[in-house]
Amino acid sequence: MFLFCILSLTSVALAKVSVSDPSDIISPALWTADNAIVPNYNVPFVSVQPEALPAAYEFYDNSTSISHQSFSTTLNDTSVILAADHAELNLSFVDIQKSGYASNLLWSSFYGFNAAVNIANASTAHFDNLNITVHNGAANVYVYGTDSVVHVNNSWLYSSGPVSHGVYASGNGTAYVSNVQHFSGGKRSSSFSGDSPAGYIHVSDSVAHTIGIGSATFYALGGIYANNVVALSENGPTIFMDGTQEAYLTNCETTAGLLGGVAIFSSQIRTSGAILSLKSSKITTLGATMPGLWFGNTIIDVSLYDTQLVTASGILVVANYSQITQDFDYYASYLDNANLLPALVSVDVKESTLTGDLVAYNSSLISWNLSSHSSWTGAAYSGYGQAYLDVHLDLTSNWTLTNTTSLQNFTDADTTLSNIDSQGFDIYYNASASLNGYLGGKTIALVGGGKAIPA
Repeated sequence: MFLFCILSLTSVALAKVSVSDPSDIISPALWTADNAIVPNYNVPFVSVQPEALPAAYEFYDNSTSISHQSFSTTLNDTSVILAADHAELNLSFVDIQKSGYASNLLWSSFYGFNAAVNIANASTAHFDNLNITVHNGAANVYVYGTDSVVHVNNSWLYSSGPVSHGVYASGNGTAYVSNVQHFSGGKRSSSFSGDSPAGYIHVSDSVAHTIGIGSATFYALGGIYANNVVALSENGPTIFMDGTQEAYLTNCETTAGLLGGVAIFSSQIRTSGAILSLKSSKITTLGATMPGLWFGNTIIDVSLYDTQLVTASGILVVANYSQITQDFDYYASYLDNANLLPALVSVDVKESTLTGDLVAYNSSLISWNLSSHSSWTGAAYSGYGQAYLDVHLDLTSNWTLTNTTSLQNFTDADTTLSNIDSQGFDIYYNASASLNGYLGGKTIALVGGGKAIPA
């Protein structure tokens, strides 16, 4: 159980609202050995979906409705239920138990081998009031293929072992998830995940809890669309995103314990066009060095609207020449992969009050744009090597400095800079940058005793 919200009911009383997840019913301590298994991805990869997707119960090219029954299997590389080839499957008040190992975790990731439920090849499923428990490395619900769609409502999902995602979409499959509780204890076992070439996850009014290293709340390879999700990732970020993907979180409150509140990167060639949108949401990071938002080897647009980033590190955003290792447990360096490029990150902040620093490494860029009554308390600086840092303020926004800051582009709709409280610190701006021309290359006194100084 974890606490997620404190409501101020009166000037005297505070009410704590607690959220339960499946680990309150089945203790992870019962499956310690299973959760300790390290995923092995050094196995043969098949680029084309295998013709056979083994399952204990198979439904092909027909319409089937089942309620108030139980299904299980202990066979390796075998799903409990498979719906394929334009099947329609409706399950209501059904219990599913899955154990038995996956011999090839790439097949599990990309084609759903060993998942408790596998929906494939232009099939459709509607599930409500399911109770699914999986062990030994198995996804709870997997959907694969263009025109394959699964709806999961009012359900309870528990998993242990590696690659035991809650709801998992791949091959351009789509999942709609509502009122679901999910727990996973294994490594690289995120709650709501997409995989190559893309998976599309729509999730609302749900609870997620992961404890394994590299296990995020959301793994975005395709699109994540989340509303009103409460989540804890003890050893992972709220969001992993690799490449040109999209993630939209609205009314979500999440906590992350490893890497960053989000960890967004390109694992191969640096790509552009990725989107992260956080609206009326809160992300908390627990680690002493964890930023709220981390970006490496990517070009991305970020939108923060009415959003909080609460960090123990005091760092809001990091942009770096880096990526994530295969085990999703630390940031790779130049020695791990020399074929990387700096991150280029544009962050639009609206209706938000944020405290913390912006840190760019190795020629990376952070462009920080404050508008619509936003407030920022913090500074911007290079973590290592050359860095490019831009700050832009509209007339309704303000900035309180916490350290001297050097900027490439510095624009303020209030040309007197009176919306900046320097607290005695200085801003150095690039006098040669065309956007800074309105400053006239002059030294300007700031409120609080600091100055804006041409450099």
